[in-house]
Amino acid sequence: MDWLDAHKQDLHDVFAQTKQIVSTFPAPLDQLGLAYLAKFDARKEGTTKNYICYLLPYWMKDMSVLPQDDVQKLSLANVFVMLYYFIQDDIMDSTKGEHREKLPLANLFHMQFLTIYRAMFPAASPFWSYYDAYVLEWAEAVTNEQHADYFHTDRSKVAKKASPVKNASTGALLLSNQADQIPAVTTAVEQVLVTLQMLDDWADWEEDIEDGSYNCLLASMRKHMQLSEENTLTVDMFKDQLYVKDFLDTYGQIATAHHEHLLGLQTSMSQMTSFHELLVKNIQTVNQEIKEKRKKLASGGFYYFLSESR
Repeated sequence: MDWLDAHKQDLHDVFAQTKQIVSTFPAPLDQLGLAYLAKFDARKEGTTKNYICYLLPYWMKDMSVLPQDDVQKLSLANVFVMLYYFIQDDIMDSTKGEHREKLPLANLFHMQFLTIYRAMFPAASPFWSYYDAYVLEWAEAVTNEQHADYFHTDRSKVAKKASPVKNASTGALLLSNQADQIPAVTTAVEQVLVTLQMLDDWADWEEDIEDGSYNCLLASMRKHMQLSEENTLTVDMFKDQLYVKDFLDTYGQIATAHHEHLLGLQTSMSQMTSFHELLVKNIQTVNQEIKEKRKKLASGGFYYFLSESR
């Protein structure tokens, strides 16, 4: 996995720097910030990995020539972008206000990435127009996805829930005087973000079906079953489609089409393309595992017990 292995030291450096900055926050926000950062620290086992957030600046080296220091600054900024917007997600998903204490922390994260961007891009830079556009895209996407069914009506808006990630790719292209490449690279990044959301939604379907959150997999299944808004998709219905009727075949075909589209863009971003290929294979692997398990069950309980015990 060159998209990851080639940058392990880079990740170590970026997260070490992030940790050092957060440790300077006033108490108790320093400890709260360090605990929050630890959930996403790419250097640690068992943490939530959001590789595109902090590796996108390094992947941009496939097509932009930038000093290593600039690339690391863009990655550091994107780590703080990630932390800031994850707190926004926590608060929006909360029903009891249990994340209120994170609001001051979020503003300190916000201050950090703005400080980095201001040092890299003067006030007259077109970067700031893109920056504003990405905030607006995020705000619209997270506000309207529930009733707009973006996975079927405007799939690019599924990606726009993570639009601020694009600060890194757009910033890299502006710094390397390749503004003409921004539309194609933006489309490529958004394509990866959609497939990444598809995979995340597979992992989160049980939680989302319970609390009613929008989920690409659930929305796709509802459309496939031709369920109206009045019809509830139950857990039993979901499992029947998934484990008996091979719905992941359909879902996987969508992801495969995304990869073909990404290849067709010809952006020369080989590392990001490899990352996307892995996402598609992960969906296909889950689908195959479901089919294999069903075959074992069909062969009889004792055979299944033996096969699972090996």
